[in-house]
Formats: sequence, C-alpha cells, structure tokens
Amino acid sequence: MRSVSASREVVDLSRPLPLWVRGGTLLTLDERATVLPNTDLLLVGGRIEEVGSPVVPPPGCQILDVDGCLVLPGLIQGHIHLGQTFFRGLAEGRPLLSWLRERIWPLEAAHDDESAYWCGLLGAAECLLSGTTTVQDIGLGPGAAGLLSAIRESGLRGLAGICLMDSGDGMPADLAGDTDTVLAETRALGEEVESWAGDRVGYLLNPRFILSCSDELWRGIRTLASEKGWPIHTHALEQKEESQAVVQLKGGLDEIAYFDEAGILAADLRIAHGVQLEDRHLQRVAGETFSVVHCPSANMKLGSGVADVVGIRRAGVPVGIGADGAPCNNDLDVMKEVRLAALLQQVSRGPASMNGLEALRLATSEGAEAIGLGGDVGSLEVGKKADLLILGTDRPELLAASEVDLHDLVAFGASRASVRHVVVGGEILVENGRLIRLNLEEIRGEASRCLAALLQRARI
Repeated sequence: MRSVSASREVVDLSRPLPLWVRGGTLLTLDERATVLPNTDLLLVGGRIEEVGSPVVPPPGCQILDVDGCLVLPGLIQGHIHLGQTFFRGLAEGRPLLSWLRERIWPLEAAHDDESAYWCGLLGAAECLLSGTTTVQDIGLGPGAAGLLSAIRESGLRGLAGICLMDSGDGMPADLAGDTDTVLAETRALGEEVESWAGDRVGYLLNPRFILSCSDELWRGIRTLASEKGWPIHTHALEQKEESQAVVQLKGGLDEIAYFDEAGILAADLRIAHGVQLEDRHLQRVAGETFSVVHCPSANMKLGSGVADVVGIRRAGVPVGIGADGAPCNNDLDVMKEVRLAALLQQVSRGPASMNGLEALRLATSEGAEAIGLGGDVGSLEVGKKADLLILGTDRPELLAASEVDLHDLVAFGASRASVRHVVVGGEILVENGRLIRLNLEEIRGEASRCLAALLQRARI
C-alpha cells in the first residue's frame, strides 16, 4: 500500500501570491450586513488586506475578475463526516441507533488510512465545488490519520481529530478501543497535527456521543481539553430514542446534566444536532462556551425532528450548520442546508421567523463563532482570512429585481450550480467551477478502488 503521508507533495501555503479580486458585489456578512456593489478585495499573505474601489495591487499580483458576480465569505460546515463519503446510500431507511449499529459502525471499522484518505478527498472535493471553505469534522477511528492527511492536502480550512469511542451496544471490536489507548492515540495524533498544521488545520477532541464513551473516557477527554486547549465536538440530543437511552444508562441524567456533572460544560463544547434541547438546557448552558451545529437534512432523513434554531439563537447560543455525512444526507451542499434551515423554522414558527440573512449567518459569521473561528473567518473584513465564495449571477435562479435583498436571493435560490470560484487563504481552489489543486478524475478512480476493498472487509 502506498504511504498516505507521502502520497503527494504538500503545497506550501505559507506565502500565497497576492490576489486582486476585482469588481464584484460583496455580501460582507459583517455585523451590519454591509453590501458593497462593484468593490474590490486585495488578498495578501492569506488575509484580506484591503476592501475598496479600486484597490492598488502590488506588482505581479494575480487578478480574478468577478465583475457581475456576488462575493461572499467562504461557507462553513460546523459538522461533517468526510470519512463517511463512501457510504452514501448504504444505510437507507433506518433510525439513528439502528443506522449506526447495522451499517455505519461496521463500515467505519473497515477503514484504513488509505481508504480514509481517498474518502476524505472525495468529500473535500464535493465540499469545495459547492462553496464550503471550512469544515469541523467528527473524524474516524481506524483511518483517522489518513483523513487528516486528506483535509490537509485538499486546501480546506479544517478542524478534525479521531472519533473517540471505547464502549457501547453493537459496536465492532475495531472501534471500541481500550480507554487509555484511545486517549493516548488522540493525544499523539493531536500533537503530530500541531507540528505540521500551520494556518489551516486544527485539532479537535471528538467523543462520538455519550452512548459510546465510558465515564472514564469522558474524564480523560476533559483533562486533555484543559491541558491542550483542544475543543470538544460531539453528537448530543439528536433523537428522542438516543436521549432516553442516555437517561437510562446514566441513572436519570440527560445529556446536558451528564456533561455538567462530568465537567464537560466547562470546556469549549460544540454539539451537533441539539434537536431535543429544551429551555431548561439552554438556561444551564448560558454563559458557557457552548454552541450547536444544526444539520437539517440529516435530522429529517433519520426521522430525528427539527431543532428549534430560532429558540436556541434567542437564548444566546451560537448556531452553525452542516450537511453531516453522505449516508444520512446524500449531499454535502451546505447551501441546500441553509435554505432548508430557514424553511423549517418558517414552518414551525411562521414565515417571518428566519430570513435569508439570518440563514446565511449560520454558514458564515455565526457559523464561525460556533466553531471558535469568529475572529478569523465568516465575514469579508480587513484582517480576516481570505476565504471567499464567488457566485455567478448569470444563472437563471439568481436573476431578480434590483429591489430584492441579495441575502434572500442567495439563501433561498443559490446552490452548487451557482458556484463560480472558491478561494481559501488567498489560494484559488475552484476556478470557473473546476477544481484547481485536486484532480477529480484521479480521486474518483482511487476512491472507487478503495471503496470496493472496504466493502469486502466490512462484509455487509
């Protein structure tokens, strides 16, 4: 097997060439939701150095002409499983716990570093082509190092780590590691990632959920979070059956009460889903470093319900958004998630409950706050990292009267078909709808080969 770490030469991102993004309409998603028609951006050293019309570019600057286009901050997926991209369509028609035990866990247990690497690149390619520039990934057990290598090479900005598990009903032996070994492995990989991560990749502690992690493992995670400063990213309050099982297992404690008792609420805690959050939970987490990532398509497909995004935000909790994974969504286009999030809130709370601007913030400025990157990404402002999404307005779905709010136009009408260019850290990764750094034909070929071998190992 070819070495994952040596499979390609990693591109040097330390000094990207200056880039002049010329002539677009900027939806800045700053605090005032400023819209700037016919405005330029100058990107230097991977950050936004100047916003104006016109800017004065340095000699030798690259030029990206975006006249007539909409320029937004790159989109942020606060919860995703790139390591599940191979499993699209393989776990249909199941509620959460059966979905995990009968399909997802056996499939994940069959990963190795090579399969995870190509699986991760396949998912990263899909994300980039639909406008995602930052991901917070829940990781894998077997294959975690390969997945981190894929995120690194893809050019995405990413937070990721090992998916931590040591116990649980129906879990394959290859996933349920010895507690001390699990903690030692995540420490070692995290320290390795920190040695090469640079500007774009950060490490996370990813306990899968309460039903797959022992009390001892949670204590070790809390200690590591305190010692290393790593955030904690987990699934919680996703489905009623899951929450009932937690109460039964933990002597009457629900997820938030358990996290409180275990000291996890004192860490930087980011939960995916939060469908079962209640007012009493929101009162308890007030003042804590706590956020929720909404995954509307996955919650609908697994029959989990609809998170009360409006209520969670009103309680002061930042909310991000994510596609979750291919086997519980089938599509990693976060713009579809933005649209669906707004529509579901309008069904449950009325048509004025979430407008296009509020929905877009889940994938930009507020989504950045939800994963601890609000100071760096999520809006187009001087000093922020140069992560951009450029949409072509020549698409029929983006033709509208001049009076229409552009945030509404994008949130309710745009999709991957609208994506013209994608820039991360000042580097053009998608140009005219085509991947630049990644070779999609190669990825598809290697992914097909690795998927066939993985399915043989999984025996399902």
